[in-house]
Amino acid sequence: MRKLPGKSLKQQRGVSKFGLVMLLLLITAFFTVGLKVGPIYVDHNLITGVCQELIDNGEAANMTVGEVRQRVANSLRINNITGFDLSDIRMRVDSGNPIITITYERRVELIANLDVVAKFDTTLQ
Repeated sequence: MRKLPGKSLKQQRGVSKFGLVMLLLLITAFFTVGLKVGPIYVDHNLITGVCQELIDNGEAANMTVGEVRQRVANSLRINNITGFDLSDIRMRVDSGNPIITITYERRVELIANLDVVAKFDTTLQ
């Protein structure tokens, strides 16, 4: 049997304590950021989905901006989403086609005095 160059098998015992601690820290940091930032994007996708559905169904062409905001408010209430200002939804009609603009900023505390800021500026046609 040939012997491989380098360390012998007796010296290769597995992960060190330092390596294990670093791996746990990385996994914890990944999940902390994911669990704090992920819901922001899920909420944004819900809001834009409701508005896009109104445009695709042709309902938005016959609605006022107040009615669009009320429809979004109903969806937010059903999905238990708080902290969204309905005045961030704007609508205009250009050549008979409704254009809905959603512009807002969400700030979530990550750790201590470190915040994550997500800016959204979406235009739906």
